Amino acid sequence: MEERIRKISERWFLVEPALFSIYCTHQLATNVLMDCPIRCGQGMVEYNPNIMSTFTDAELEEALRSEMIRLFLKHPYERQPENSLPEALSFGSDMVLGQHYNFKTLHFISADNFQLPAGECFEWYVDKLNEILRQSSTTPEKSEDDSDDKTDGDNQDESEDENNDGGNGNEGDGNDGEGNADNGENDNSDSGSCESDQNGEGADDGDNEASVGDDSQSEFGNGLGEKKDKNGFTKQDIKSARDHSALWEEDELKQQEINEIITSTTNWGSIPGDMVEQIKASLIVKLDYRKVLSSFHTSILSSHRHLTRMRPNRRSGFEQMGSIYELASKLLVGVDVSGSVTSKTLQAFYSVIARFFKYGIETIDTIQFDTKLRELETFKKASKEIKITGRGGTDFQPIFDYIREHRQYDGLIILTDGYAPPPKVDFPMRTKVLWICQGEQEYNEHKDWMKKTGKVCWIEF
Repeated sequence: MEERIRKISERWFLVEPALFSIYCTHQLATNVLMDCPIRCGQGMVEYNPNIMSTFTDAELEEALRSEMIRLFLKHPYERQPENSLPEALSFGSDMVLGQHYNFKTLHFISADNFQLPAGECFEWYVDKLNEILRQSSTTPEKSEDDSDDKTDGDNQDESEDENNDGGNGNEGDGNDGEGNADNGENDNSDSGSCESDQNGEGADDGDNEASVGDDSQSEFGNGLGEKKDKNGFTKQDIKSARDHSALWEEDELKQQEINEIITSTTNWGSIPGDMVEQIKASLIVKLDYRKVLSSFHTSILSSHRHLTRMRPNRRSGFEQMGSIYELASKLLVGVDVSGSVTSKTLQAFYSVIARFFKYGIETIDTIQFDTKLRELETFKKASKEIKITGRGGTDFQPIFDYIREHRQYDGLIILTDGYAPPPKVDFPMRTKVLWICQGEQEYNEHKDWMKKTGKVCWIEF
């Protein structure tokens, strides 16, 4: 499977430069535990080889292509309404993709499946889907007999049929599709997102793009014959949709990285014009460094183990000491105090350092540098008075040499204007690096070489 995907990426390098560029920003990995064929998020593109082994080459490429377009739209990294259901995120994203890209082998959820209008944005669909899916999960399902009794208007017989519902075993047959079509509760039973949404009659419908007899590959689920909810989905469909968006979370750094690819791309290959317009409309120019700091802090958290008599050992009980794991991080901040950095900028730099105490960090090691390193200081809280020394030229090499000799640090933040030769990092470095430039202009000027050693953002003040 990995070899097949590699061949697709090699072909993209020649004919699909936009897809190849976004593909290279993520790491490919297998995950046999997830219930969806492929998903993206958190810097990963994960696929389940057990599911995708049945895909043809065309279906495999289209599945991979759909995730790349989803990344271009940044659905896995931004624009997610708070407290959204994971299945609502997946379905909402599919609705946008399906309206602007003509997939030939994959069949996606459409707005018609939920009686929603076409042409709306991702956030709008997710909000509406949250309401519909939450209501669906709390509304008792009605059996076929129950629907028939309501038609007859006999309330007493209806109650008796409801009590005997569990034994009739007819919810999944072809008559169920007729009942839904008659009462209008589920107009989309013949045009659902997956093969499991189709009944016997749907296979005879010429307009049914994803019927049981169709060759098109469904994105979610394998639940043929399973009981469906009022929207026409099986439990397997919902589980697959939840898994599909399980890695989605806000990530300012990834947003910026994708935005840079969008702005620099001139050849969009086979991606149609209206989809390109949707992608370009998702651009967000400004980067909130506060969110970047929060994200960076989360990425450098390390787990420290402590022995304690207050907790039993998992194997021997209280005969041996148990363990407590505490999240902590060892952080070093390098502050550029060269002559090209103004006093106002230095104040902003130290306000960034003070912000880290709001994230629960108890101590921060700070070291000033110009052409050489100054004295190391350890801050336990935000300091009101800072003594600045140096004010000469700028050289980043000493601070990386310091990290090579002091490997206990989980993260290194460098606050600078960037005007110095790039450092040489010729040693394996486990310490994660974040460059914070003093402005957007400096960011645009130095980001290319800074990205070779870590993440990059800028301060706007």
